[in-house]
Amino acid sequence: MALRTAEEYRASLRDGRRVYLMGRRVDDVTTHPILKEAVETVAQDFVLAESEDPRIREVFVAQDEQTRQPISRFFKTPASAEDLERRSEMIALSIRLTGGLPFGKDIGTDCLNAIRSVAGTLGGAYRERAEEYLRHVKQTDPAMCGAVTDAKGDRSKPPSQQRHPDYYVHVVDKQKDGIVVKGCKLHITSAPVANEIVVLPTRQMREDEADYAVSFAVPANAPGITMICRPGRGERTEYEFPGGLPIRPLSEAMIVFDNVFVPWERVFMCGQWQMSMMLAYTFATFHRFTAISYKIPVVELMAGCGVAMAEANGLRHAGHIRGKLAELAAYVETLKALARAAARDPVLSDGIAVPNPLITNMAKLHFAENYHAFVQRIQDIAGGIITTAPTYKDWTNPDTRAYMEHYLGGSERYTTQERLQLIELTHRFIASAEAAHMEVTTVHAEGSMEAQKMMILMEAPLDEYLHAAERLAGITR
Repeated sequence: MALRTAEEYRASLRDGRRVYLMGRRVDDVTTHPILKEAVETVAQDFVLAESEDPRIREVFVAQDEQTRQPISRFFKTPASAEDLERRSEMIALSIRLTGGLPFGKDIGTDCLNAIRSVAGTLGGAYRERAEEYLRHVKQTDPAMCGAVTDAKGDRSKPPSQQRHPDYYVHVVDKQKDGIVVKGCKLHITSAPVANEIVVLPTRQMREDEADYAVSFAVPANAPGITMICRPGRGERTEYEFPGGLPIRPLSEAMIVFDNVFVPWERVFMCGQWQMSMMLAYTFATFHRFTAISYKIPVVELMAGCGVAMAEANGLRHAGHIRGKLAELAAYVETLKALARAAARDPVLSDGIAVPNPLITNMAKLHFAENYHAFVQRIQDIAGGIITTAPTYKDWTNPDTRAYMEHYLGGSERYTTQERLQLIELTHRFIASAEAAHMEVTTVHAEGSMEAQKMMILMEAPLDEYLHAAERLAGITR
């Protein structure tokens, strides 16, 4: 098969999976009024790979080195800086072309790249299984999600000391043909519309927590899996001004593993507690590289909203506005520079190019720590109208249209309707429920800011800084 069509992807989701949303079981995620929008978001990954434009296919499709068949570029294991740059370009371009990141294969392959990197150290059957699973996904072209964050319970206690042992996913039985796992993973993006779930440990495990040091892959409809979803937004409402940017919502899920059987060929770690942190650490590096890649086009668009609102309000050349625009540009361009640097200076692990861990975490920390100030500047530039403007229904009402046309104009660069469309777009990214969701995920998605600081401390040459200061102070050791 190698490459599936978008319709083949949609059909594959009608598989009896156990999904709940808003208190009811979902019979078919492809027709559910909310989840069907998430399906269409992920489907764009397949649409892009099907493109008849050779320039687009060049970005999204690669050739399998073994079979010579076309495969999704997500399944091409990065072996060089060039491969990482191509992956970053693909992720960013998917947003620019479709209006949102499909989230169909990126996190799943972040997990798989980390698994294969660590499997090289584990060796033996684990390495063979990782390689075989890669061959499997190249041929079947699934949508994949990564399940990493456990429920955790009392954060002051490690997994083995929790009131409920199932707060972390763990092995409850080992059988001749495979293992049985139990537990829960939270905040799993696109899980209800994925074909495969790839599971990793979320932290370093101790010797008495070997059962929690487990990594595996299962189909999303495997017996014992239940997904309880948080609704994203649905399609565009009649109250919103029509715009050129499609609605591309996602859905998050709580995944319950209730005595799920996993065959040995799909088990990539089982009991190797000493390597659990390396697996989580390597995944975090790949995942944060994915994050900074997809955040670039998003913050470019948000900065564009700031520039456009300054223009629409006739204030682009005002001194205090120019200062804010300079800060928006500095924020965006610093993120872009760090993302490029992370790709161009990779660390090789068993032939796999891992984005530079120090620079990757610097980039993610820069994005997260400064995001709220970035949003505040755009809000300041745009003005309160992004939360108080009348709706599109009022614009189309003959009784109120003339008043809006007369009073809501601005710079002569735009008609009143164009200004209102810019206000609508800016509201969506800066002041809506979607925007609030983005502010929270900016802090917590891909790991907290403290997690990034921890990894920066692990990677930064602090002792070199110390010795340089000691030498200049005349201290010899």
